[in-house]
This record gives sequence, structure tokens and C-alpha cells, in this order.
Amino acid sequence: MNLAKEELIDLKTKSLLKMDFDSKTLGEFWSSLREAYPLLVKLAMAAIIPFATVYLCEAEFSTLVTIKTKHRNRLNVEHDMRVALTKTIPQFNLLIKGKQQQKAY
Repeated sequence: MNLAKEELIDLKTKSLLKMDFDSKTLGEFWSSLREAYPLLVKLAMAAIIPFATVYLCEAEFSTLVTIKTKHRNRLNVEHDMRVALTKTIPQFNLLIKGKQQQKAY
């Protein structure tokens, strides 16, 4: 733990890192320091990761509660959850081009 204290003292004395800390997310900040402060980064990531995973679980559960209303009660919500939780933006133009229009007679 003595080495971690030395790394922390060294980290606190660098003013450029203060600007990095203010401009980046926590994950980006600690990832950029992986080579310079390996022990400190390991300890920081061990403290940060549980919060991210708990947040993701709560967000997924909230999405599930929203999908499973009494008007839309399906047993298998797997596909609905995948669409609701993805960060990918659908390309509707490509999807529409791949479909044939129905003709009115």
C-alpha cells in the first residue's frame, strides 16, 4: 500500500492531470493513467466499476417495468429489451428500401 500512497502523492502534484480530470469521464481519466500509475488505477477501477454495473442493472429493470405494462404483457420481452437498451440508432431508410410496397387494387 506504500507504493499506492507514493503514486497518489505524485498524482496530486501534477497540475496538468487536474485539467484532465475535469475534462474527462472517470473511466477515461483512469484509463489514460494506466501506464504511469498502475497500482492506483487498479484500486480506482475496483471502486468505480460496481457503481457502473449497479446503474446498468437498475436502468435495465426500469426498462423492463416500462415494457411489461398490463396492456403489453408478454412472457418473452427479450427482443423488446434489446431494442430499448441498445445505443445503436436504426437506419430506417435502409430498412424501408429493403421492403416492397403493397399495391392498392
